[in-house]
Amino acid sequence: MTAPAPRQSASASLMGVWALFLGFAFLQVGHGLQRILLPIRAESEGFGATAMGLVMASHFAGYLVGAKGIMRALSSVGHVRTFAALASLASTAVLVNAVVVMPLSWAAVYFISGICNAGVCVVLESWLNDRATNENRGRILSVYMVIMMGGTAVGQLLVNVGAPTGFELFVLSSVLISAAVLPVTMSASTTPTLPSPESMPIREIYRTVPSAVVGLFLCSFVQAAASSMGAVFGTEMGMSTQRIALFTSAGVIGAVLLQMPLGNLSDRYPRRAVILAVAITSCGLAAIGGLLPGSSILLVVVNLLFGAFVFPLYGQLVALGNDWIPPERRQAAAAGFVMISSLGCITSPMVIAMSMSVFGPAGYFWTHAAVLALLVAYLSYRTRVREAVPVERQSPFKPILARSGSIAHTVGRWVMHPLAGWHRQGDDHPGLYGHGDEMYS
Repeated sequence: MTAPAPRQSASASLMGVWALFLGFAFLQVGHGLQRILLPIRAESEGFGATAMGLVMASHFAGYLVGAKGIMRALSSVGHVRTFAALASLASTAVLVNAVVVMPLSWAAVYFISGICNAGVCVVLESWLNDRATNENRGRILSVYMVIMMGGTAVGQLLVNVGAPTGFELFVLSSVLISAAVLPVTMSASTTPTLPSPESMPIREIYRTVPSAVVGLFLCSFVQAAASSMGAVFGTEMGMSTQRIALFTSAGVIGAVLLQMPLGNLSDRYPRRAVILAVAITSCGLAAIGGLLPGSSILLVVVNLLFGAFVFPLYGQLVALGNDWIPPERRQAAAAGFVMISSLGCITSPMVIAMSMSVFGPAGYFWTHAAVLALLVAYLSYRTRVREAVPVERQSPFKPILARSGSIAHTVGRWVMHPLAGWHRQGDDHPGLYGHGDEMYS
C-alpha cells in the first residue's frame, strides 16, 4: 500500500519548480529573439561580419565571467533577489541596444547580457538541484533541456512579428525577459542552500583524458558558432528575415532530434568510434553547406541535419571524459568541462567572422568543416595511441549542450531511464549533484 508514495512526492516536487521553468521559458524566448535580432539589425546598419563576431564573442566572455562569479552574489543576497536583479539588468540591456546602435556599445552591453544569462542559469540550476529527488530528476533535466532549446527556437521565429529596423522587437525581447521575474518572485518555493564549490584543474583533466578536453573545445567552438553566427551568415548570404529565422531555428530543432539515438549508440558501442563517425558526418554536412548558394532551400535542410549531428557531440564527449575520470571526481570535473566549453565558445565568433570576411559567407560552413576535420584527425590519432574503455565500463550518455551548467554534467544513469527510480520508496534522496554519479562505476 506504500508503493505509490514516491510518485506523489515526485509530482509535488515537480509542482514546486513550475515557476522556475516558466521564468526560464520567458528568458529563453526573449534571449532567442535578441540573438537573431541583433545580426539582422546589424545588416541594415551596415555592420560587417567582424563587428558581429566581436559582439557575439563578448556575450560568451560575459557568460564565462557570470558562471564563475555569481556564487558570491548568491551568498550575499540569496536566490530570488539575485534572479530578479540579473533578469532586470538583462532586460535593460536589450533596450540599450535599441537606443545606442554601435558595434562597441553592443559588445559591451552583450557582455553584460552574457553575465546575466549565466548568472540566471546558475541560480536556476542550484534551485532545481535542491528540488530534485531520485524520482523526478530525469524529468526535471528533460524539461530543462526542452525549454532551453524550444524557447530559443520560438524566440528566433518571433523575429517575423515585427520590423528588425524598428524598436518594437527590442521592446518585445525586453518584456519577455522582464516577465521571467514574476513567476520566480511570486513562487512559494523555498530557496535552497548553497552547494560547496569543487573544481578539478583543466591540466589534470587533460592528463587523464586528452581526447575529451580537445574534443570539448572544438565541439563547443562549432556549437557556439552555429547558435550565434547562423543569423550573421544568413544576412551575409542575402536571405530574407523569414528565411533567416527558418534557417537558424532549423539548426536549433535539429539539435534535439538525434540526441538520444546517437547517445544510445555511444553507450552500446565503443564511444570514440561513434564520436568519430558523428564528427565525420558533421564535417561532410558542413562541406555541403559551403557549396550551396544562399537562395537554395536545401541550406535549411542541411542546417537541420548539421544541428542534429553536431549538437549531440558535446554530451558524447562529456561521457567520454567520465569514462576515464574516477566517479568521486566527476562532480569536480564538471566545472572544468564548462570552462573548456566556454573557451571554445569565446573563440568561435571572431574566427568565424574573420573567415567570412576573407572567404565570403561560405567561410561560415567551411570553418565548421575545418574544425570538425581537426577533431576527426585528433580522435583518429588518439585511437592509435590509447586503448578505449571497454563498452561495459562506459559511463552513460547525457543529452546536454555546450554551456550547459553543472546540473547537466553531474547527472547519472537515470537520464536515460528517468522512470527507473519510481519503484523506490522515500523522499530523502540526494539531489542532482548527489549520489547519481555512483551509478557510473
